[in-house]
Amino acid sequence: MFIRETFPMISNPVAPEILERLLERLQSGWQPRRDEIDMRVPQFEFARWTFLPNPTGQSMRLSGRMVGSDLEGWTTPQVKWIDPELRWALCSDAFYWL
Repeated sequence: MFIRETFPMISNPVAPEILERLLERLQSGWQPRRDEIDMRVPQFEFARWTFLPNPTGQSMRLSGRMVGSDLEGWTTPQVKWIDPELRWALCSDAFYWL
């Protein structure tokens, strides 16, 4: 139960069209703020993170420790877009502050 309460995207995935709209905004150069991201997109913060190769070889993933969680090894699915200054990343399940 803890996982579903802490990480709602596991039980309530974000609709692909919502993520696509956010991706388009990010690709246009928009610099997001927490309160400007669609509330249907979960936002999480990594305290420590690293890049991981995706087993499919098509993209990268992020792995790290979530702020406010005891889980040490959270791994995201596909990274769709990442800030050039590595401040945030949009993944296929949520928005991550780095």
